[in-house]
Amino acid sequence: MRAHIHFAVSALSFVAMTGCSWSKPMGLTIEGYNYTNRYIDNFTVTDEEGKGAWGGNVFLSSPTSGGGGGTCCVMLEPKARKPVRLRIDWPLDRVDDVTGHAIAPQIKKQSWITANPPFPTDPKNFEVHFYQDGHVEVVSAAYFVA
Repeated sequence: MRAHIHFAVSALSFVAMTGCSWSKPMGLTIEGYNYTNRYIDNFTVTDEEGKGAWGGNVFLSSPTSGGGGGTCCVMLEPKARKPVRLRIDWPLDRVDDVTGHAIAPQIKKQSWITANPPFPTDPKNFEVHFYQDGHVEVVSAAYFVA
């Protein structure tokens, strides 16, 4: 299934990035959200040139919280004119029964997404949302999650 990309800009932008120039790529904090039924041990976001960033581990998300902490950094060029293709790689963790025997093996997953400009002019976070059906959605947001 082809992943969709969504960009959201929030009026809640209360923390300004310092030292950034709009003509240079900006480092966005990577946040993971896991709506599957299995733990994600780690994930990576990699561009077509092979430059990647590690997103950390992602516990199951709940209606009131995300599943992972923030890591650094996905680079985004706010004034980009061309679409940006990114590859997301992640494993769904192995599931064991109460005796420690595997009842579901670890599954390695991969999804390519295309981010189409225009991008938000003041992004802070790069959120990666993992869904039960295997698709991934990405949101670039102009707020920090507290």
